[in-house]
Amino acid sequence: MEAEEQEEDTSSLSKDESEINSRYSFRYVLLGIIFLLLAGAAAATWYFLDYRPWHLEPSVLQFYSGRLQVLNRQYSPDLGQVESRAFWLESSKLQKMLKELIRATQLGRYYNSSTVYAFGEGALTFFFWFALQIPESQQKEMTAERVSTMLHQELSTSSNSSGSLSYQTEYRVNPDSLILLESSVKDIVVLKSTLGCYRYSYVQDDDVLRLEGPDYLASSCLWHLHGLEGYMIKLRLEWTLPDCRDRLAMYDTAGPLEKHLITSIYGCSRQEPVVEVLSSGPVMSIVWKKAMYSYYDPFILSAQAVPLKACELNITLREGLELQGKISTPHYPSYYSPITQCTWHMTVPSLDYGVSLWFDAYALSRQKHELPCTQGQWIIQNRRLCGLRTLQAYAERIPVTSSVDITITFTSQISLTGPGVQAAYSLYNQSDPCPGEFLCSVNGLCVPACDGIKDCPNGLDERNCVCPAKFQCREDRTTGLHQWKR
Repeated sequence: MEAEEQEEDTSSLSKDESEINSRYSFRYVLLGIIFLLLAGAAAATWYFLDYRPWHLEPSVLQFYSGRLQVLNRQYSPDLGQVESRAFWLESSKLQKMLKELIRATQLGRYYNSSTVYAFGEGALTFFFWFALQIPESQQKEMTAERVSTMLHQELSTSSNSSGSLSYQTEYRVNPDSLILLESSVKDIVVLKSTLGCYRYSYVQDDDVLRLEGPDYLASSCLWHLHGLEGYMIKLRLEWTLPDCRDRLAMYDTAGPLEKHLITSIYGCSRQEPVVEVLSSGPVMSIVWKKAMYSYYDPFILSAQAVPLKACELNITLREGLELQGKISTPHYPSYYSPITQCTWHMTVPSLDYGVSLWFDAYALSRQKHELPCTQGQWIIQNRRLCGLRTLQAYAERIPVTSSVDITITFTSQISLTGPGVQAAYSLYNQSDPCPGEFLCSVNGLCVPACDGIKDCPNGLDERNCVCPAKFQCREDRTTGLHQWKR
């Protein structure tokens, strides 16, 4: 009996243990299922809130163009030859460095491609472009300024540490030398089309450099000009034929970026057989596009580095109505640079006088404030005016009311520029601005009144005129008709 009871107790205990183990197993399974569900929910949340938006959301390819300086490398002439082995070895290593740099930042997930396409003098400066595949929702945020800030922070951090990335071990980069600009697929296409006829030249400050002509086996060529910091580049274009169809475009950057176009010239310009164009700094590029009909050397290109020139002047005018001097943009008659900023402070002898600015083939007019001035912005006594190239003379008359001091500023608001601007200045008597003549309000000029010729565009100089009687009217008694007799 005791054995049977012990057997029953043992059976009962094992059954209880089995039930307990079963309950624990169920709990573990339940906890495991809950964990998996939570992990799945977290993964789904990450996928839909983070990964999926930028990975599956419609995206756009955004291009950036820039330059960076490597302090522990020096430029050599071989690096100026795109077809040389030295160029391809150095460019491939720097291209890898650029890729690693971008991938080390938050931009890494958007990285698409990158290319190093040119090198510059001195401590090795390399010029590059790269592309990011950016979700449409973030496109506006990825400005060149923001991308540049991210890369600059990474470069500054890595320069103070020793890492395993190649740009930390092999290259010592100057973070402050980074310049980045927004580009476009069109810019890159134009750049790629010119690399078969790529010409790099270092422009010194003490010499005029004659540039080698284009390769007529190519459809287009690019001249990449590089100078010293603190200097601008002045390009001189001289047409040698009376007629041609070639196109030349000058850019304020190392590559042909449309947003930084200085000017574009089609065909041999008869109006401007010689053109001088200024960059805003030590970099300029020129792109030549061959016309349908090829001409041998229809133009000559030369370049020189010119110092950045301050454009601020104090002028005191003396009594008298004659011309007293001229104001002009720097390095006139060269095209003014894309960052031209001039200020002239004038003082007149008394409040009896105003100031006249006399322009030739240039005029000023009002423009809506939200629209930029495409040919130069003028601020005269807090009035905003826009310049416009014309074929007529023009005078801007500046009245003086409460102070004998006048401030005039000229600014180029966009990269697209034009011929340098110059104006002669003089005083005029505010009580009688045109003695014995008529003041044409449209162009500020003094013209003869009532002489039978409309000198003002609006014809006001010939209105309300009294015509002297030169003929006598008599009646013919036989016909009853009036006849004119002198």
